[in-house]
Amino acid sequence: MKGKSDTVPSQENRQGIDDRHQKIVSVLAAHKVALWEYDIRTGVCSFDEDYFRILGLTEAGVEFSDIDDFYRFAHPDDVSNYREAFGRMLASDTKNACIRVRCVGNKGQVIWLEDNFFSYQSDEEGRPQKLVAYTGNITARCEGEARIRALEERNRKVIEALPEFIFIMDDRFFITDVLMASGTVLLHPVEELIGADGRTIYSAEVSDLFVRNIRECLADGKIREIEYPLDVESGRHYFQARIAPYEKNKVLALIHDIGDRVRWSKELIEAKARAEESDRMKSVFLATMSHEIRTPLNAIVGFSELIAAGDCGEEQEEYQEIIRSNSNLLLQLVNDILDLSRIESGKSENHFQPVEVTGLLDEVGKVHSLKMTAGVELKIVAPSRPVWILTDRNRLTQVLFNFLSNAIKNTQHGCITLGAVQRDGWLDLFVSDTGCGMPENKMPLIFNRFEKLNDFVQGTGLGLSICQSIAERLGGYIDVQSQLGVGSTFSFCLPYRADAELEVAELQQPVAASVQKHPDRKRKVILVAEDVEANYRLLAALLKKEYTLRWVTNGREALHSFVRERPDLILMDIKMPEMNGIEATERIRSISPDIPIIAVTAHAYYTDKEQALAAGCNAIVSKPYAIADLKQAIEKWINPVPESAVS
Repeated sequence: MKGKSDTVPSQENRQGIDDRHQKIVSVLAAHKVALWEYDIRTGVCSFDEDYFRILGLTEAGVEFSDIDDFYRFAHPDDVSNYREAFGRMLASDTKNACIRVRCVGNKGQVIWLEDNFFSYQSDEEGRPQKLVAYTGNITARCEGEARIRALEERNRKVIEALPEFIFIMDDRFFITDVLMASGTVLLHPVEELIGADGRTIYSAEVSDLFVRNIRECLADGKIREIEYPLDVESGRHYFQARIAPYEKNKVLALIHDIGDRVRWSKELIEAKARAEESDRMKSVFLATMSHEIRTPLNAIVGFSELIAAGDCGEEQEEYQEIIRSNSNLLLQLVNDILDLSRIESGKSENHFQPVEVTGLLDEVGKVHSLKMTAGVELKIVAPSRPVWILTDRNRLTQVLFNFLSNAIKNTQHGCITLGAVQRDGWLDLFVSDTGCGMPENKMPLIFNRFEKLNDFVQGTGLGLSICQSIAERLGGYIDVQSQLGVGSTFSFCLPYRADAELEVAELQQPVAASVQKHPDRKRKVILVAEDVEANYRLLAALLKKEYTLRWVTNGREALHSFVRERPDLILMDIKMPEMNGIEATERIRSISPDIPIIAVTAHAYYTDKEQALAAGCNAIVSKPYAIADLKQAIEKWINPVPESAVS
């Protein structure tokens, strides 16, 4: 009896065991954990009445007696996974496993369960006979994890949608993480950025700006915005950072590229400055034009009234010369304005052709030799051999005319030199003088419109501005060297093509190589190149009693008629179809340097006199012309006075 009483627990011990078991169950129940057993040999499950209550299955209408019965309530997507995991556990040696599964209640509610299996009661061979499992209701945890995953997915999509990227920085200005959409290209590799000290990426000034705003943001919890530049090998970039508190000593910095906005802002500022400058130039233009137009008009009107009154006597010729010079000044002003307008509107066309430089310099020099001030010598320094360049002859001549006109105005003694110098790939056509020169600080201003360094010298202040525009359109530039009291040198530098002379044959092609001279005629022959019949009829009515007229309607016919007829003089209209008068004159001049050519034109957009003279015309008569002026010009050039008679 004694031995039996030692092996059988007393009533008191059983009560103690039950109390401890109840305490354990209560503790587990408080954590929504329940125990059950599984007999490996028979497959029988043991669920006590508290199992379903503790796990919340009773309220959901879920109750089962064994594993196969349990599968009726398992979520369809979890059944196969649970079967496989349970089978692997039974086949293993340890018989330990942790399996998650979802149960679906009678109202569709989902309850997450987690079964943790352990083996016990091994047989004589040490093989486990039973499994004990504690099952926990982990619905709250799984739902929390699902919410976290949903938040992570939402954040990922937000980051993917952002055009910007995010730096996570601490208060020491270290970059702890970089968040950005896939495919985003940064100026630095991400692996170099994460963990880097911001001071190694940004300049000292930008780093101080970041550190100050990060610490202020962490101190008061308010968002900060800063803008800063970042210099890398590819150039300067501009960014905006929106800094917000993140966690403890860290902030989120939303980085946005504002390079386009900065460029637009600069463009707007520049556009505003240009608009203001345009408005200022308009006022300057009106004021200058008022002065420049009224000045010659005052002389023209005043002296015209004196001549009309008939009280000028011997001074009439002087008054007429004053009227003539002021009329020319007024015409030059109008021509400059029209020329500038054509250049700026893009309607000024360049006509490139081979130009022989030595001959051009001689022609320009002859035109200006008569304009030289007494005591000033004009020198021409031309290349020793013919030099051809491909350019616009008229525009080139216009620039040289302007250089020489300025030199003549500002040179009272010494000499003016017109020349050309070759250098690598360039040809420099220059005008050098011994005039008053310019101070160094004034030289950058001379190409400004209406800029006149000497207000007592005639001119509009537009010439050099026009010359600069012409030089740029011809692919060259203007160089200026000057010393106050010593003189100035203006150079027109043009690209030089050594093979330009190869195109000269094309210019000569339409013209016969030899031209037969006519014997002396009783009446002089005038070739009239005029495309408007009414204009030719007017000329015929004026001239047919004294001269024999030949009429053609375009420049090409004028060229061929000159070769056939060999007239004594040509009246050349400038604006004609097929070939204009300027080109026809240039081609005729390549054959004969002596034939007198008088340009007759109403073309207001060209600087007529300079264009025509540069092409080779001896004189120009503007439409509508005075009959006396026309006949005087014809008489002068068709019957030239010998130089011996002049002397």
